[in-house]
Amino acid sequence: MNIAIYGIFLLLCFTISAFPQKADQSDKKSGNEVLATIAKWADAVRDRDMKALDNIFAEDLIITTYDGQTRGKKEELEVLKPNADVKTVSVINEDVQIRLHGVAAVVTALTKMRFIIAGKETPVTMRYTAVFVKKDNKWQMVALQTARVSQTKST
Repeated sequence: MNIAIYGIFLLLCFTISAFPQKADQSDKKSGNEVLATIAKWADAVRDRDMKALDNIFAEDLIITTYDGQTRGKKEELEVLKPNADVKTVSVINEDVQIRLHGVAAVVTALTKMRFIIAGKETPVTMRYTAVFVKKDNKWQMVALQTARVSQTKST
């Protein structure tokens, strides 16, 4: 009887330890996919790549800007379209944190951007919280909220 109980105990230990490994592998894969989407988003903003942005933004995207305004996908694409007066030099994400919730991911990060506006270099630093949802086997942004970070001499 004790051998049977011990056998069941070992079986449960191995079974229970297998579940977190599978979840961790799935989370790692999803986390890497979300991270890749964030990198594509940064590149698309820098390059003003409208096709890539259109693919990353969900149709029902809602954005709350640092000044409290809101806009949808159409308006965001309009803001990011190529503009002869504005050149995006760089978009760098730092302090990226990804929290997975099944087919949803909450991302927080610090973004440092540099623009040339009317011939003058302009740095902009923002913190953001973005929500991505996996739809049709790809991660798409459904919500974004930004907050401006004051500029320092090191930025």
